Amino acid sequence: MKSSHNNLRLLLEAKNDHIQVETLLDLVFTPRRTLLSSYQLRSSANKVNNLSYVIKDYSKKVVGSIRFWNIQVDSHSSRGLLLGPLAVHPIYQSEGLGEKLVSNSIEKAYSENWNWIVLVGDLSYYSKFGFSKHPTRGISIGSGFDNSRLLGLDINGEFLKTSVGSLIKGN
Repeated sequence: MKSSHNNLRLLLEAKNDHIQVETLLDLVFTPRRTLLSSYQLRSSANKVNNLSYVIKDYSKKVVGSIRFWNIQVDSHSSRGLLLGPLAVHPIYQSEGLGEKLVSNSIEKAYSENWNWIVLVGDLSYYSKFGFSKHPTRGISIGSGFDNSRLLGLDINGEFLKTSVGSLIKGN
């Protein structure tokens, strides 16, 4: 985070942050965000709490959030993650908070031996973290969904490069 953000703190998302995070997500993406294809892969049962972070300001308000979800390619047991949503309050956008959230989480996922991460997002933003379309050529969100923005990153091995199938919620 930039030096002008000395009052901002990166913390694991706590249970009592839920309402503030949902409010931030509605502000950034609108409440209709839950209709997006990636939401079919998200539920409270497969949320990875130890990789989901918030950034709070001096008044303890959530101004940034990143969440992760345990997913698989069909019935394969490789340890995979769905990144998203990533949100930063409009007042703080373009100040490096999103980059801090993504970089921190990728490092932690690597250290915890997750094998790969996928997301639905803009290549122009996520390529700086190593995400690309190449590793996701053989996988899809599911039939009937737009897979054109599906990006992947192998972090411990090369599972995605050889994978074929649909993404499903992990156990």
